[in-house]
Amino acid sequence: MRWGHGLPRCWLVLVLSTLALACGQAAQDSPTSRGQGQASDLISDPASNKSKAAEIAVPSTFAIATGGTGGLYYPYGGGMASIWSEHLPQVNARAEVTGGSVTNVIQVARGESELGIAMADVINAAWRGKGRFPDPLPIRVLFAAYPNIVHVLTLRESGLDSITDLMGKRVSLGAAGSGTAVAAQNVLSGLGVDLDQLSPVFLNFSETTSALKDGTIDAGFVVGGLGLAAVTELAVTRNLQLIAITDAQMQVLVDTFPTYSAYEIPANTYNGQQDTVAALGIWSGVVVHEQFPVQLATALVCSLFERNEALRQIAAVAVDTNLANIERVRGVPLHPGAQRVVDDASVCE
Repeated sequence: MRWGHGLPRCWLVLVLSTLALACGQAAQDSPTSRGQGQASDLISDPASNKSKAAEIAVPSTFAIATGGTGGLYYPYGGGMASIWSEHLPQVNARAEVTGGSVTNVIQVARGESELGIAMADVINAAWRGKGRFPDPLPIRVLFAAYPNIVHVLTLRESGLDSITDLMGKRVSLGAAGSGTAVAAQNVLSGLGVDLDQLSPVFLNFSETTSALKDGTIDAGFVVGGLGLAAVTELAVTRNLQLIAITDAQMQVLVDTFPTYSAYEIPANTYNGQQDTVAALGIWSGVVVHEQFPVQLATALVCSLFERNEALRQIAAVAVDTNLANIERVRGVPLHPGAQRVVDDASVCE
């Protein structure tokens, strides 16, 4: 499916049947009998001046492109899918395992996934047609999700204390096609370390921590919210060391990559980590195709923000998923459906 490029015949049947179902339900059910809040009414009540029936032309089941099971994108996406499927009529969402940020924005642009989670640097590059993206992709930000932290992992006995110590070492840069791989290469190149000066491998979170345990790599990059399961488990079974970014290095990286910012990993976040560690922070965002239906986009944002506590029960990082942070992915426009919420929060009431 590609938004705005004509619908195949099977989609036309789905659209017509969806519209018929919407009209039938509006005649039979009141908002109270449906048990839905105002966000659901944005897409379920064709009599409302906040909805347009034509914009309900979406799949009965839509996919959220997330990441590997060892990171936070997958449970976060699963939480979104559960909330939307339960509280929005005619929405049946599911989280799908993917290679990560780069893969996700491409799938959304191609119409292979309806939503995708990605890091801000990848979203910016994709929208502008820079770096790994030869042409701009037709994506928009639905909302900023939460800040990711660049974890540079090694073991205490390795003797590695800084990014420049990685030269000549076996280093996991994250899964191919992931935001971690993009961030890792940006950090290294930004600090003057070329890939040909080390032995890079591309492993996902679980593979990276397993390789550290087995001694087949010396260090690895893992990018995600605090308390990542793969890192937490590694810290319990091995002498984890987080390689810090120095103040001078941080200034270089922030100046070179405006979507990055300074962050601190608090002491005792992971077993055996006694000191606060200076690290790089990168926001993640949820993206949709630029032609994603406006009314549905508004309903998704409203429904999720209204039920933030439920999402936090699944992914604690969702504490930052709110209206105050919705525009944290800088440099890329919000989708018009999300911009409606920014302009007038009463659309969610």
